[in-house]
Amino acid sequence: MRAHAVRPTPDPILDAIRNRLQQQYALHQRGAPFWTAYQGLQLELVRDRPLDHERLCNAMADMAEDLGAVEHAQLIGNRNAGSTPR
Repeated sequence: MRAHAVRPTPDPILDAIRNRLQQQYALHQRGAPFWTAYQGLQLELVRDRPLDHERLCNAMADMAEDLGAVEHAQLIGNRNAGSTPR
């Protein structure tokens, strides 16, 4: 039996961001325009939810990894002081 990394359950707050990030990745792959859009989406996401900043930023990092934009997403906070456990 193989162990699998446990991902958090989908979050409705992140659905629209996930869709927009997927669109940007489809257009730009790993290019600079993708990362510019990523940063803008991240700022938009956390602006109204400052107390949830760490969780939301880590969720976006997971999305970037899932898309293939990075091999191992860098996470913030105490959850995992390095990269995702893949």
